[in-house]
Amino acid sequence: MPLSRPLRRALPLVLGILVIAAACGPGNTMAADDATMVNQLRGANGMGQLPRRYELDLKAQAQADAMANAGTIFHSASLPSGVSPGWQLIGENVAMAGSIPAAEAALEASPPHRENLLNPYFTEMGIGATQRGNAVFVAQVFVQR
Repeated sequence: MPLSRPLRRALPLVLGILVIAAACGPGNTMAADDATMVNQLRGANGMGQLPRRYELDLKAQAQADAMANAGTIFHSASLPSGVSPGWQLIGENVAMAGSIPAAEAALEASPPHRENLLNPYFTEMGIGATQRGNAVFVAQVFVQR
């Protein structure tokens, strides 16, 4: 069955959205594994779990991809960009290691990163993770609403 002209025009956009959703959503097991580790750390320290938010996952995944493409870690140039209004506090952790557990362990061992992980004011998080060769690039975005 042939596609109508409007559907043919929309197809590249729809495919692009599906690719992003696959990279950022539940299919990204590295990001899901890291989110689980973040919430395990919080639970072990008597804190509530942080739910993942799709828009924060998108932001974190874009940061992880940018770092992987550059081959080095760096913080977002504009942390609030892409985060919907209404947030009161925002934070970001970035790491590069050989695996997700190694990246999370490095973040937990670093006092300023651990402070973000255990900040009682954060209410949501987003996680992005990208593997390039033997390196895994991780970005975590935390928000208080």
